[in-house]
Amino acid sequence: MRAMRSMGWMTAAALALSGCATTGRESGPQTGGTAAPQIDRVTYATTPCHGTCPVYTVTISLDGAGVFTGDRHTAAIGERRFTATQQQVAEFFGRLQPYLPVGELRLTGPDTCKTYASDLPSADVTWTGQNSAGHLVYDYGCDRDAHRTLAEALRSAPQALPIAALIGER
Repeated sequence: MRAMRSMGWMTAAALALSGCATTGRESGPQTGGTAAPQIDRVTYATTPCHGTCPVYTVTISLDGAGVFTGDRHTAAIGERRFTATQQQVAEFFGRLQPYLPVGELRLTGPDTCKTYASDLPSADVTWTGQNSAGHLVYDYGCDRDAHRTLAEALRSAPQALPIAALIGER
């Protein structure tokens, strides 16, 4: 737990100021900058698509306590509690961390995106820490080429947690 508490979470203040840009450089995580406050809790939710995309919410705390709530097109419907290892939590937080804003960033809809496909799901990620919080909503149809790295990070993050059987095969 001590190693996780000392992980350097980077700020993403530039996100809120950059419109549709995510990290200022899509090739990978941010480097440099000011360390953001520690992330203590993340809620990651998926939204419906035009089809059978899994719709669920997972909330995980730094101590590994988690709740999965399957809404539709998941193997488990309703609430299921689980416990993740410190390594799993660190991996999950680490996949998301470079893209999480301090404050709010919405990359959704034709008003925000240069190119937009309307039938794809979104990832809705809210995080809280000791002295700040953030909220990122990314619609997978928003500027797909420009946000490819962000989309891959958001899609892969839940794979770090022990919830594959709850989500089901895709």
